[in-house]
Amino acid sequence: MVSVITSFSRITILAYIIIFTICDCILVFEHRIGEAFGSILTTIQSVMIVLFLVNSSVVLFYSKDDASILVLLTLQLLFFAVCSIVLNALTVPASKALLNNIFLMLSFSYVMLERLKMARAIRQFVFTIIALAVGCLVIYILRRITSINKYMLIFAIVGILSLLAVSLVGTTEYGAKLSLSFGAVSIQPSEFVKLSYLFFISGCIVTWKDFRGFLIAGIGAALHILVLVYSKDLGTALIFLVTYVFLIFIAYKNYVVLIMELGIATIGGILAYSMFPHIRTRFLAWSDPLSVIDNQGYQISQSLFAIGTGSWLGSGLNNGLPNKIPVVVKDFIFAAISEEMGAVVAICLILIYMCTVIMIFNISFNSTYSFYMLVNSGFAIIFAIQTILNIGGVIKFIPSTGVTLPFISYGGSSLLSMFIGSLIAECSEELWQLPVIRRRK
Repeated sequence: MVSVITSFSRITILAYIIIFTICDCILVFEHRIGEAFGSILTTIQSVMIVLFLVNSSVVLFYSKDDASILVLLTLQLLFFAVCSIVLNALTVPASKALLNNIFLMLSFSYVMLERLKMARAIRQFVFTIIALAVGCLVIYILRRITSINKYMLIFAIVGILSLLAVSLVGTTEYGAKLSLSFGAVSIQPSEFVKLSYLFFISGCIVTWKDFRGFLIAGIGAALHILVLVYSKDLGTALIFLVTYVFLIFIAYKNYVVLIMELGIATIGGILAYSMFPHIRTRFLAWSDPLSVIDNQGYQISQSLFAIGTGSWLGSGLNNGLPNKIPVVVKDFIFAAISEEMGAVVAICLILIYMCTVIMIFNISFNSTYSFYMLVNSGFAIIFAIQTILNIGGVIKFIPSTGVTLPFISYGGSSLLSMFIGSLIAECSEELWQLPVIRRRK
């Protein structure tokens, strides 16, 4: 009975994700396709999310004989409904398709974590509830700030001090200092600093539209990056560097500066390779994992085996061996999805991530206020880089960097920062208009 349900679900889950992806690729042009047609497509997407979550949960319930999966399913569907109601109460969402994409990514996270480690799935769901509450609080605060760009130096100071705290007293994981531990709770400040960093860079550019903005933003960015390098958190340092480079390019449209900064980034990468042994280890594991499969290459080798075993349609939920991959719930969860749901679903997921980035850029470039235009552009860049670094590392396109997959990898700090960034994007036009209305009054 279980094998029949699992085999049938391989096809139905594939169908749900393909339909969702087709709608998503059309909704990238939602400003051109008309509100009525767009509403039909987002409704279809919502139905596909529910079907995917219900179908996957039923398969896991029969496979594991664990009633808590059905309880979690009910709570997850209730959360999505409440989240939609709350967001519509806060504002008119800039993109309902973007919200659907977030819900689908969270659904993948819930399903795979229930499959891999039930306790992690429960904690991830709790993190999501906290993320919604904190995100609403952040939007409430931002609504009441008339000129947020004038607080840019405060954002920089808070961000740098937070990173310094990690570098001095943080917990070392996989060769880098990443988190602060408070008993059973572990927090990664760098995830939240990504947002304060965006506010700082955007504030500098908006406040000083000349060379001063470029210079002050550059000094602040360099301080953030140097502290991250000192902590050996080079994946996050790379994200900060690339985000700064492209935000400066978006603001100033100067190709000479872009080429110079990319050159500096290349030199920095070469220096990092020569200075840090764990970076050389990752390059060795990437270049020839099978030659060191018993040690440095074990993780990436198991990832590639899992993806290959899954083939196009996957082995079926709970039929693979994803737990053989080290850190599978965080850095390598994409490999688990590929193994049990197949390469077609994995490719669709990549397309959904691409559409998500484009949707955030669409919101950004349609923004009235240049500050939130830059913040949203920066968030789109961070989202894109994290996705490329994570999936690229999993499929051996680039060396593994330890960066999480947005909204899917296990982790409260990453989930919280991504949720807040997405809420800011959804509400950014109203965040600009409300202070203007107050000033006029």
